[in-house]
Amino acid sequence: MLDQSSPAHIFTSLASLALTKYLFGVLARWKRSKSFEYVGQVSAVCCYPVKSCGGFQVEAGECSRLGVKVQEVRDRHWMVIKSNGDFLTQRQDPKMALIRVDYQGNNLQIKADGMPVLNVPIHLPLNNSKIIPCRVWGDKTVGVDCGQDAGTWLSKYLGIDGLRLVYSAPELEKRDASLVEKPWGKPALPGDQAAFSDFCAYLVFNTASLQQLNSKLSSPVTITNFRPNIIINNDTPFDEDDWQVLKIGETVEMRILDPCTRCKMTTVNSSTGELNQSGEPLKTLKTFRVFDKYGTSPIFGVNATIDATGPIHVGDPVYALRKRV
Repeated sequence: MLDQSSPAHIFTSLASLALTKYLFGVLARWKRSKSFEYVGQVSAVCCYPVKSCGGFQVEAGECSRLGVKVQEVRDRHWMVIKSNGDFLTQRQDPKMALIRVDYQGNNLQIKADGMPVLNVPIHLPLNNSKIIPCRVWGDKTVGVDCGQDAGTWLSKYLGIDGLRLVYSAPELEKRDASLVEKPWGKPALPGDQAAFSDFCAYLVFNTASLQQLNSKLSSPVTITNFRPNIIINNDTPFDEDDWQVLKIGETVEMRILDPCTRCKMTTVNSSTGELNQSGEPLKTLKTFRVFDKYGTSPIFGVNATIDATGPIHVGDPVYALRKRV
């Protein structure tokens, strides 16, 4: 009989435990993989480099830990702030919707009618003297000041003195979504981070949900009213309400955190830079997308974070693990 205190017995026991853990892991992953079901395919990938300004669609990009990345341009990694450090969005100034953002070479290009093109280097040197404090919904964060030219351009176009453009450089600390407590709880986990997004790094959207909303509107709206990152071509309106985890393409895995509650930004006309005086589509959303758990704001689209990074392409298949009933 093998002595239980012998090295051989200890080795055998540890090996047995390791094998058992491995087999349980394989079984759990197998069960989980069997639970995923096909829910559609990626129909668009959107990037909004400057928070609350115009964005662009691409055929392919990268789902990084901090949001959609197109070459070296990252979603919502630049932000306009007021002289007191608070963020500025279309909620306060809907004219921001008319600011167009693209990239060329190593520069972010910011454009607006009647204004010269503003070129902002994508890779700003990290200079401690240029790191300034700022706030997103009262959450303290920091950004690299993009310079006087950018501030002057924004102040002139928007007619607000003292504006600055800041950049969340890779070396800077990011906001921790797990610290955000909503009336229905804390949806995020430690390590779920974002740069300047309202809450988390991704907003996922379902085309069938938009189609159903438009069927109730006299004047249809587009995805620009909602500013999602990943648009999924799905046949069932609001199927996303039931998603818990998404697998996209070969490697990307996203964890759904909670529904996205909607505000008056959805009423901004991106062609005119003005609020829709009728209050649409928010007014109609409130007639059928308000749930007690989430208060008085209607929900539309889902907030998500990344658990496995990787490339994303239009046409990629999307599989969902549904919430347990």
